[in-house]
Amino acid sequence: MQTKSKNWFLRHKVLSIVLVVLLVIAVAVFFVVRNVMKNAEGLAYTFVRTTTLEKTTLTDSVTVNGTVKAGQDASVTVADAAKLYKVATVNVKVGDAVKKGDVIATLDTTELLKQIEQAELSYSDTLKSAQTSYARAADDLTVEQVKHENTLIDLQANIDAADKQLAEAQENQKKAQDNYNAAKSSRDNAQNGYNEATSAKAKLDQYYPTATAQVQQAQNVVDEKTDAVTKAQNAVDTARIELDTASAALTAAKNAGDSDVLSQALSNFAEKQLLYDRAESELDAAKLALSAAQSDLTTAQNSCAIPELGLTGYSAVETAYNTAESKIASYKSALESAQVALTSAETALETAKKTTESAEKALKSAHDAYDNEKNYSSLKTRAQNVEDAATRLSQSARTPSTLETLRDTLNSCTLTATMDGTITSLNATVGSVCTGAVATIQNTDQLTVEVTIPANSVPNVSEGMACRITSDAASGQIIHGTLVRIDPVANEKGTFGATVSVNASDAGLLIGTQAKVEIVISEKSDVFIVPMDAVDINDDGSYYVLRCTGGEGIAMTFEQVPVAVGDSNDYYVEISGAGLHVGDVIRSSTNLNEGIESSSALSMPGSSNSSGNGEPQEAAIAFTIEEE
Repeated sequence: MQTKSKNWFLRHKVLSIVLVVLLVIAVAVFFVVRNVMKNAEGLAYTFVRTTTLEKTTLTDSVTVNGTVKAGQDASVTVADAAKLYKVATVNVKVGDAVKKGDVIATLDTTELLKQIEQAELSYSDTLKSAQTSYARAADDLTVEQVKHENTLIDLQANIDAADKQLAEAQENQKKAQDNYNAAKSSRDNAQNGYNEATSAKAKLDQYYPTATAQVQQAQNVVDEKTDAVTKAQNAVDTARIELDTASAALTAAKNAGDSDVLSQALSNFAEKQLLYDRAESELDAAKLALSAAQSDLTTAQNSCAIPELGLTGYSAVETAYNTAESKIASYKSALESAQVALTSAETALETAKKTTESAEKALKSAHDAYDNEKNYSSLKTRAQNVEDAATRLSQSARTPSTLETLRDTLNSCTLTATMDGTITSLNATVGSVCTGAVATIQNTDQLTVEVTIPANSVPNVSEGMACRITSDAASGQIIHGTLVRIDPVANEKGTFGATVSVNASDAGLLIGTQAKVEIVISEKSDVFIVPMDAVDINDDGSYYVLRCTGGEGIAMTFEQVPVAVGDSNDYYVEISGAGLHVGDVIRSSTNLNEGIESSSALSMPGSSNSSGNGEPQEAAIAFTIEEE
């Protein structure tokens, strides 16, 4: 234990020097004060520094400072187009809770509404004029069409007859074409299928045997690791039974009150516990090896791929290999049948095309006669007039960009909350012009504390550790949180920024205030703890403490009590042993030349205590070291 203390001082050279200087000053002041008090009162009391055993909690932690911040915030701003308008109403105040979409403020839109009204009137007039022009052009076209309609009726009859004949010919040609296309598609599909199946079989012949060997090898490893896990589980079960037996024996020994039997039971229980822990460790290792082998098997299966065939995974390759031969035979038979059908369809299509060509010539002659009558300039002019009027009407029906801009500006004059939260700042007053953020909304239900962690403490902490938060603004109450982020790179001061989330159930912190955060590295409850120097090592490697057996002051007598040591922090170490009891008085230093203090009658000494949180509280002079 003395070696551990020496190592602590080596790790903290600068701090050690400062402590030595402070200790020298404190001792000097102490003796001066003692002499003055002794001369003044003539009374003094010399005592040995001790600590009284009690069940407490051993905590190892790092304490840092930080600032309370909101978990989420947002600003309500004025759009550029609306920055010239004054504030008309303000509907909230600082501290109000708002929902997303709630109206924060409105702007004066009196002039803007007038501009919109004028733009809408201009738009309406333009649209009415275009509608009138279109109606007039449509009427003129109708009159002109009636004039030659009767002449077109006879010509249309000729067209209808020719068109009917052409339709029949085209229908027959279409059927022939469809038959030809279907036959060609069937032939092409059969050919493509045959080619693809042949190519796929060739690729599969290259890759499938090798892939099968790789997957089988990986499967053999999985089987081997599965057997290892089964053996490890059996070993754990056996160790568990032996541990339970040892535990029962230990309980019986405690009840019997025989110290020798109890010591043997404790030793046997510790041995069985070690064997059980080792078996569990071996089981965990076997499970990890099995998981790795299973992952390798999955990798071997998934890595088997033939990109040219669009195959990924061993199962897909295996299925493709098994079906390739049957596909080749099937496509070969289909190809032969499709070729015969294609030749027959091609002959029928040529015959249908010749019939259609004759019908088309007859229909064209009828149409030419009809078009000569129909296509005179007066009718074309009227139709063009209608088309032009329709274009102008379509253009006039579109909302002008100026009017759209004005309407968008009107919408932006109502300023709404962009998230749920609390108004923490408000920069809008009735009659003023807002050019920046009108209001700030923060989510006060999700607070964080932004802290900095010294570089030497970063290796000891990790995300997810529990934290205890205190703040003057919260009346000193302990608020619980969690370390959720640690910067991967140090800042310009050589420290590391970090974020602590505040538990939703805790309250009392105020945004912007300072807070102290204790990051809990480890915590062990219901244990005996003593100062580091209270434990020493015998020549045989066993640990012991000195327990008071009687006497007072420097006349106290002590006995060695064997102990086992556990966890520790910078100040205290956990001890355990059958001979330890609540209320035992333990010498704070095993060095009999240390730990002797003097106090005047005006300041009577008390025994040293521990706070349970790793900070020393001594009867004489105490130093509390807090990491910043």
